[in-house]
Amino acid sequence: MPIKCRIFSTLTCLKTCALSFLAQIFLVLVFLAQVSLANAQPIAGVLYPDKNLKLALGDSGVISKVHVKSGSVVKKMDPLITLESSLQTLEVQRNKLIWFDKKEQESLTERRTILVKKYEIAQLLYQESRSISLDELDSLQLQLIDLDGQIAQLTEREVREKLEYDISLQRLENRVLRSPLAGIVTQVAQHEGEWAQVGEPILSLVNVTELFVKLNIRDALARDLVIDALIPVKIENLATQQGTIDYIAPIADAASGLVEIKIKIKNPDGLLRPGVRVSVDFADSSFSTSKDL
Repeated sequence: MPIKCRIFSTLTCLKTCALSFLAQIFLVLVFLAQVSLANAQPIAGVLYPDKNLKLALGDSGVISKVHVKSGSVVKKMDPLITLESSLQTLEVQRNKLIWFDKKEQESLTERRTILVKKYEIAQLLYQESRSISLDELDSLQLQLIDLDGQIAQLTEREVREKLEYDISLQRLENRVLRSPLAGIVTQVAQHEGEWAQVGEPILSLVNVTELFVKLNIRDALARDLVIDALIPVKIENLATQQGTIDYIAPIADAASGLVEIKIKIKNPDGLLRPGVRVSVDFADSSFSTSKDL
């Protein structure tokens, strides 16, 4: 056999062996990845409330009434804390009286009605018999124009008075801290008789109808997850709950290479308590989505 043919045959054989070797390595890596996933340890986490609010007042003042205490269950828009508001109440009453005062406008409207009749009669007399001078007719017309201007000004003033009344109502409303959602009061920082500063957190409110677990997992595992995937969450001293993947971080942590995910758990009856430790075993999960059910 010629030397060139033997060299070509040898190279072909080496190429075939190399491809076969690489294929075997790939299969081994896939197998190791599957074994690693199957042997993965459950990842521990903590239950957090979806909404944990620190509430503050929109105005400063002395607290006149605290309507709730720690542990109180409140509905949306329930009053929580009321500031002393006698001055604001008087301001509302004053602005309401000013806005509702229509005496001047009614007087001008009646004057205009009378003046219109006088002008129409004068105009008729001037046209038929000239028993009234043109200057007198023009004078009546100017008075009518002046009255129309005054009535228009009063109408605009009424709009401003209505705005002042609405502003004073809003100031009075700002003296009451209301619950922005249904939930449970966890802390009341101040009490009746104390001075409350505007914008300073004075009360804590938590909504436990929806909870979430925040975990940091390997990037390889995160790639298999999708939003809305259903996943079982084991909760300490309670039955396993069904969670939904709500968030997968688009960027991995540069130091650890881990990816943050959030699993949302519904808790309509309030049985689950925030702060309890949980664990998620990704090896036992099929990652089916709620849309597939």
